[in-house]
Amino acid sequence: MPFFTSRDRMNFGVPLGGMGAGKIEVLPNGLFNAFTIQNNWSKPIAGTAEYPGILGYHLGIRAEGAGARLLQTVPLPGVPRVRSIRYRGVFPSADLIYEAPGLGLDIALEIFSPWIPSDVKHSSLPAVCFRLRVKNRRRSPVNAGFLFIGRNLSGKWCVGRRNRIEEDPRSLSLEFLNEDPSTRDTRSGALRFRFKKEGWRMSFMESWNAVTRNFSFTPSDIALPAWDFFAREGELPNTRSSGRAVRGENRELCGAVAAGRRLGPGEEKTLSFVAGWYYPHHPHGHRYAAWFKNAGEVSRVALESSGGLRRGVEKVQRLVFALPFPAWFNDALLTNLAPFFSSSWHVKDGRFAFYEAPVACPLMGTLDVGFYGSIPLSFFFPSLEISQIMLFAKAQREDGYIPHDLGKGRLDLPSDGTTFYFWKDLNPKFALMAWRDFLWSGDDGFLGEIYPHVRKAMRWSMGADRDGDGLPDHEGADQTFDLWSFEGAAPYTAGIFLAALLACEKMARRCGDPAFAKTCRDWFLKGRRSFENELWNGEYFGKTCALSQLNGQWAADLLGLGLVADRGKIHRAIRAILKRNGRRLGWVNSTTPDGRTDRSNNHARNIWPGMNYAFAGLCLTQGFGPNKLLKELSRLWDNVIQIQKSPWNQPDMMETETGRYLFGDSYYRNMAIWSIPIAAALRDKKTARILSLLKRQCVRDPKR
Repeated sequence: MPFFTSRDRMNFGVPLGGMGAGKIEVLPNGLFNAFTIQNNWSKPIAGTAEYPGILGYHLGIRAEGAGARLLQTVPLPGVPRVRSIRYRGVFPSADLIYEAPGLGLDIALEIFSPWIPSDVKHSSLPAVCFRLRVKNRRRSPVNAGFLFIGRNLSGKWCVGRRNRIEEDPRSLSLEFLNEDPSTRDTRSGALRFRFKKEGWRMSFMESWNAVTRNFSFTPSDIALPAWDFFAREGELPNTRSSGRAVRGENRELCGAVAAGRRLGPGEEKTLSFVAGWYYPHHPHGHRYAAWFKNAGEVSRVALESSGGLRRGVEKVQRLVFALPFPAWFNDALLTNLAPFFSSSWHVKDGRFAFYEAPVACPLMGTLDVGFYGSIPLSFFFPSLEISQIMLFAKAQREDGYIPHDLGKGRLDLPSDGTTFYFWKDLNPKFALMAWRDFLWSGDDGFLGEIYPHVRKAMRWSMGADRDGDGLPDHEGADQTFDLWSFEGAAPYTAGIFLAALLACEKMARRCGDPAFAKTCRDWFLKGRRSFENELWNGEYFGKTCALSQLNGQWAADLLGLGLVADRGKIHRAIRAILKRNGRRLGWVNSTTPDGRTDRSNNHARNIWPGMNYAFAGLCLTQGFGPNKLLKELSRLWDNVIQIQKSPWNQPDMMETETGRYLFGDSYYRNMAIWSIPIAAALRDKKTARILSLLKRQCVRDPKR
């Protein structure tokens, strides 16, 4: 588990939030950043080059007689700050340890959101939980204080914004809301911070305008009267605003809450608080709106349940780190789950979908990418994956073609693909995903509902065989490598098609359709002969040595379908890839017959993490030892962690020579890393037992 520090210039932290609910990030420098909680996945509210965080969100600490510090290392003019921060991010949590010489305090902040397999409700909670730990290192008592400052960003416009303080015997809340009479503003709603008293003296400043100069809001001219008062007095003056919403421009409403208590020598105390939000004006609504009425309810339930939720998260993390792999790899397993919070929709009627990449490519559910990325969704939340795959079934074209995606930032306008041609890998991937989702859910009703769509999809793929060899024929860039043109049969799609025929044969027999089962078997036998006779060159399959040439076998192995080609040839091809495609930072997508990197197009020449993970999974299922494979993968992960320093916002493509991120953000495909432990579990009882325990995690419903 790598630690980062505030000296690492990182623009991203662990995304914390809920499935379909958006996320908040706290960076290693202590700043809040990249909010997508307001239905703004593709346009995060974030900092700038001048100030790499959201100005107006600040935490502070004070020790009587020793002064006060901002809990950040990025400067605000004239305001003291901590010297450094150590940051440990293990999805779905982050820990910040602050170094503030002279205060005589140990200060740490724990942050998490629940991501708990099989527990859809809690994993979709629109909330982040915080635990501040303060310990007195002095030999004498000290009055210690904590300050939270936040900025009202609700709504697209400052007009209509209002802050609100509410207090009850157990907690104090600061809510940022806006008053918009319409539902047209998708960013309209409320964000509430709720602080648990538990012996802490609470005080507040409900609202002030932090703008000091017209048309300018920068670190040099922000007004922070709450900080000035807190630094001087150790508390806030309990001032309320007029209660009216903002009526003019040049207003940036901030509000603040302070908590203080006396600490004896060596005494440590914890302050718990949560951020809970409610932004209901998503085009399809939010699932959380079916469970909660407002941000107040969300924050109350999150605060009351935070102890149990934290124990659930810690149990998930312990189980993942108990898997019999190196610690860096188990960390990578958790880290690559980040798109669950940063890239997903979970709408009011229960439908679920991932973005391909929320900023770079905001297409919903992209199927060719989901063939890889939906593996942990299907494994841990099968009902949500069934929801997503059924959206594709219902969007199927009349001729049987399965669309590439469900729409651009929507679920109701599917597109056929990003290139000129109908894609040849979509339909067989759809069939394999359907069979996988049935196997991992055990839902016979789902299988009966989706089977007619699968049969129709496979008929379409059979119709794409123009030369009668039993394999679909390409017409150009008509598959997941949409800058890479293939003509005729190609190993990538051909192998996936053969695996899909095996899956469809099983589906047909289970659904009482022996005639189509026989059709699939006949097509498979003919296609397999062509796959070996036409595409095998004596060392590997295809004209170039592609990393993905046997991804069909990878899928077949995960689902227990059998071989798509002769085992000896499969093993020779794997050894050829291991020999030819390895580079300093990972396995490159393609090499030429003379062993050089294939530079015919930008996809062939570069490294795709998702394809690296699929290939490693294939090697495991085919009996290749894990040690060398994981050593190869560790070079890719070293690039992510040590060179790029961006583990929680990864691309689809990295430059082979430098490791530079090229395309994609929070990329869906990279969750294919979970195929590796699932593959290992087919041969290793310990891995299988731990994965089984992970699938059964759940937290009891919170008190309402």
